Amino acid sequence: MKRAVNIPLHVLPLRGRPRLLVQGREVRLPKKGLALLYYLAVEGPASRARLADLLYGHASGLQNLRVELHRLGKALGRAVFPQGQDPLVLPGWVRLEPGGTGEVLEGLEGVGGLMDWVLEVRDRYASSPGAAGRQRLLEGLASLRPPFLLVLRGRLGTGQKAFARALAGVLGLAFHEALRPEGLVYLEPPYPPLSPRDLLRSRAFLVLRLDPGEEPRFFLELRAHYPPERLRVLELPPLTWAEARREILSGVPFPEAARAYLFAGGEPEWIPEWRACPEGPRRPLAQLRLQTRFLSEPARLALERLSVHPGRIPEEVLDALEAMAYLDELERKGFLVYQGGYRFAREGERRLLYAALAPGRRQELHGRAATALAFSGRPQEEALHRLALGEPVASLLPWPLRQALAGEGGRRRAVGLGGERVLLPLREEGVFAGEKGFWAALVEPGDEARLVLEPLEEVLVLEVAGQAYAPEDTLGLFLGLRASRKEGYVGLRGVFLHRFLAPPGPLALRLFGLGVAEFTLRTFRPRAGGLWALDLTAEEVEEQGKEEGKEQGRGEGDVHP
Repeated sequence: MKRAVNIPLHVLPLRGRPRLLVQGREVRLPKKGLALLYYLAVEGPASRARLADLLYGHASGLQNLRVELHRLGKALGRAVFPQGQDPLVLPGWVRLEPGGTGEVLEGLEGVGGLMDWVLEVRDRYASSPGAAGRQRLLEGLASLRPPFLLVLRGRLGTGQKAFARALAGVLGLAFHEALRPEGLVYLEPPYPPLSPRDLLRSRAFLVLRLDPGEEPRFFLELRAHYPPERLRVLELPPLTWAEARREILSGVPFPEAARAYLFAGGEPEWIPEWRACPEGPRRPLAQLRLQTRFLSEPARLALERLSVHPGRIPEEVLDALEAMAYLDELERKGFLVYQGGYRFAREGERRLLYAALAPGRRQELHGRAATALAFSGRPQEEALHRLALGEPVASLLPWPLRQALAGEGGRRRAVGLGGERVLLPLREEGVFAGEKGFWAALVEPGDEARLVLEPLEEVLVLEVAGQAYAPEDTLGLFLGLRASRKEGYVGLRGVFLHRFLAPPGPLALRLFGLGVAEFTLRTFRPRAGGLWALDLTAEEVEEQGKEEGKEQGRGEGDVHP
């Protein structure tokens, strides 16, 4: 899909060798031009004087910077920054990609005077929240001292004020919501009528809340003049599932807790609201509508229409719901993001708008989207809308989902459970160890979680047991087990217990869909019995059975059916 402004997204991978990618292909850039883009992507707008000092560190730095900007535009075939822009602001078609593997900003420390900055960024991302969440963020900020400027980016409901209060406690400072000569001062939109010069003279620890969308002039001026060693821009993440269960949702039954967490997108201010009003909380909706006042009326209505489609929105749906003309505005204001296609910036915001639609309006929009997808041959996306219309969808789904939902194509075998074996995880991606097993929370459509286990040395029965929640208006949450030759899929909803008969070799679990799951893993040697397992073996069971038949009576006496 082409973007509304007809400019392909340019991506800067945070990890590994610094490079600029366009549709997966690298664009060759001068080293200092590339370093400049990375600095703006990580830290936000910066004055020309600061960038010249970082990259060159001598009296002719500004002149060299102007030459570098010209070379950068020539390499990209278009002007990257408007003539005379100061501070420089990264264009919307260049984005930082925080995922991936490798060292953060690998090798960039050798460019200009960036070494200290690169080392600080590595330390910042080394203490990323992960499963530990916001407590680790607070610990990472505990060494900061005023005067300092901390900018908290976040979506609606993120709880920047509560985080600032907690930080004040960690730092041992008094908390204020108006400018004071000392303590921790928290400022949020609409910002007070203060000049950047007033703030720069302050000896307080300033915490500035920055809402999604275009960056206000107040922030740009402050950011351009604040010393880099006294400033940090932090993307405040949603709560992890473990944090929410430990704090806001402590003692709440799993299904109720998982629903509130999932619908709120993990945002701490919205979780209690979804618990109190499961049909659609009013206060978060009012907050979101207050934000949409910055949109033109046609763009706001287009955003509401698009709320019927979760995840990446196909071009056919954008067209059918008459949103194509407003994509640029919706992206610029921060409501949509482009990630290989347009989607809502947060699933929780989409759900709020969707919950506010009248039932008849929902049906009409789902029907328009389903028809457009049917004509364009996109059955799996069509299934999402047919499901909302109450129509059967099994025939539209690919084999893995059909197997998971209806057991199609899965060979099952009767087994018993022999001696238990120890199985260790090798790599976790989105799956986290909990108090009694593992947990995974897939909040955004398209999210996946993986757990790679140590390779099996023999045929074993893998038992996965736990509880899961998936919204009723989605296809669900799914578990796939990939063995050396085959893979099997099951749906996860409510209390579950699934068994897989797995052959020797590599073994990996994959969770996909939308939902929250807590589960345990146990492995056993198979023996004769009446328990059913999804069979992922081929000839391994029969061959191993022949060998073990000779050893019956020597302890476990495993027999393969």
